[in-house]
Amino acid sequence: MSDQFNELFQEIIRDHFKHPAYRAILHPDAPVFENPSCGDQVKLQITLQGNTIESCRFEGAGCSISMASADMMCGLLENKSIPEAQTIIEEFLQVMRGELPSSALEKYGDIQSLGGVAQLPVRVKCATLAWNAAKSIIFKKNT
Repeated sequence: MSDQFNELFQEIIRDHFKHPAYRAILHPDAPVFENPSCGDQVKLQITLQGNTIESCRFEGAGCSISMASADMMCGLLENKSIPEAQTIIEEFLQVMRGELPSSALEKYGDIQSLGGVAQLPVRVKCATLAWNAAKSIIFKKNT
């Protein structure tokens, strides 16, 4: 990937970190998920309307990658059906595990800026924190 694309992707991540659109103060009972290796925390609240994610909001504390990833994920999952959301989540996690190329994220807009994180094993847990939280919440609500 060229330096120009790396700089663009870093700027997208910084923008979502500094100006999150989906950060909110959540209900005190919303579950908290933590990355024990670095201390990043995210609290995630997913509201369903039937089989559709009506809203996805987060609050948290952590590095720019974990917070930007949570913001991008919430924007992407809103208004998606449960099966669509599960597919998106699984594709993202497969890219982070190296099972799919980062180009698999191109169809998801800003999310593709996180594709390079898969090459940084110590940062993968940061990028996937909110995604694993969403997977857990959606699975619980869908059973």
